[in-house]
Amino acid sequence: MTQDFTLFQVMLKGGWTIGLLVLMSVVVFAILWERWSYFRVNFKKREEVLSGLEPFLNRKNFQECAEACDRNGSFLARVIRAGLTAKVEKGNVLEAMEREAKIQLLRMENRLPLLATLGSIAPFVGLFGTVLGIIRAFRDLALANAGGAAVVSQGIAEALIATASGLFVAITAVFIYNLFQAKLNAMAQEAEIVISEINERIGS
Repeated sequence: MTQDFTLFQVMLKGGWTIGLLVLMSVVVFAILWERWSYFRVNFKKREEVLSGLEPFLNRKNFQECAEACDRNGSFLARVIRAGLTAKVEKGNVLEAMEREAKIQLLRMENRLPLLATLGSIAPFVGLFGTVLGIIRAFRDLALANAGGAAVVSQGIAEALIATASGLFVAITAVFIYNLFQAKLNAMAQEAEIVISEINERIGS
């Protein structure tokens, strides 16, 4: 007799591997939301940041320029503010901006290594769930009085769902990780340009 079961029932009976993969997917999307919100607030285009500071830089009014950087609040504005502070305090403008850029990039990179880790291990968790599903299918076949596809169908379904879940989590995590890494690389290049330009204008 064929046993009817739904996808939700299979996931419930899939054991801890399915539960772990669901938890991993929740973590992936939580990181996506948190990092995307952080990047949106902290990243502004170089042209936009510099245009807002241009009047103060032209007048060499470093105090008002620093206040404008605080109001802007972006990644590049913080880098420029570090240079302005070093200029006022007679420090090394270039080193101050480079140091601040590294600090800000490290903050931007926060939690991204976890995405890479989840993307790496998710397929193996799914594979382990696949193996457990196949074991269950053969166990059900051994315990059944009669053979047939109906006996092993639920175990095979669990195995395939574990495989698909692992691949889904892995692909999603790797895609998001690469997306943010590309953004980080672009931000690092923007910072290099800004550091060079500001250093030429106020460093001497």
